Amino acid sequence: MLRTSPRMLLMLLAAAAWQAGPLAAQELKIATLAPEGSDWMVAMRAGAGEIEQRSEGRVSFKFYGGGVQGNDNQVRRKMRIGQVHGGTFTSGTIHHFDPSAQLYSMPMVFNNFNEVMYVRAHLDPKIRQRLEDRGFVNFGFTGAGFGYLMSQEPVRTLADMEGEKTWVQEGDTVAYAAFKSLGISPVTMPLTDVLTGLQTGLLDSASISPVGALVLQWHTKLRYISNLPLAYVYGTLLIDRRPFSRLSPADQALVREVMERIYSSLDGKSNADNESSLRALQGSGLQLIEPDREEVARWREVVFASNREQVRQGAVDSGLMREMLDLLADYRAQLGQ
Repeated sequence: MLRTSPRMLLMLLAAAAWQAGPLAAQELKIATLAPEGSDWMVAMRAGAGEIEQRSEGRVSFKFYGGGVQGNDNQVRRKMRIGQVHGGTFTSGTIHHFDPSAQLYSMPMVFNNFNEVMYVRAHLDPKIRQRLEDRGFVNFGFTGAGFGYLMSQEPVRTLADMEGEKTWVQEGDTVAYAAFKSLGISPVTMPLTDVLTGLQTGLLDSASISPVGALVLQWHTKLRYISNLPLAYVYGTLLIDRRPFSRLSPADQALVREVMERIYSSLDGKSNADNESSLRALQGSGLQLIEPDREEVARWREVVFASNREQVRQGAVDSGLMREMLDLLADYRAQLGQ
């Protein structure tokens, strides 16, 4: 039997290490609809720079901003074949990765921002883990405020919506069902096509957060805002676990540390951003319209029944839905509501 001396073993190990070379640098390619210069893009580029510096060049990011990689469906397909490694997704499309990730965006559940944050403090870890279990690394959620109905004609009652071509994001079955339950026939299309739809008359109205309306320039084609929060809007960055796992454990921890800090910072200022954006929309000429409050109470009943049916059909985990409603009831009881 051939015996290998300790000296020879060390030489063999050194030769193998030399042939393997240093750990290859990993570039993570991220697609997003966020335009260059937006708060999100500025923050992400700053985080990417910090990660590249602290990892000594082993980890870098390449961002494709402004939707140049296509809409959410196209980005998901590109992630599957490895053309991009991750992307940012809103609450209207995040359910493609895990149905329950759209929990907070169920229509007409929350009355205000404080209710959302109380529920999120309890349920964010569970939803994040569900995404991780499905193979998608994430760094938390960042809110974009509440979506409001913005239109070219004032909307105070359902009668005002008759014949309206109202946008619903492609694939958002929960929002689509809610509109249908109110007798409204929504028009589905990707987020990237909405501005064109408003310009050409394919759409008359859309539900979007004030921040989103400004960033995506939809406000230039709309005239009225119905003063009723319809659904909480939020987003997240998802990276496929396969390319992420090629990073060393230390570099994975570094990416998580930096990106979680940035997402937490963005999320922390989301309510203030939403309110300032709402004021900016009014300053640009959009008029705030007060809906008929008696009708609003009826809308809530009808939409809540639609939400329950969507849960029954598996759109959201029934246990998580019950937990969210219980948390809301506890919070409102604390306030004597």
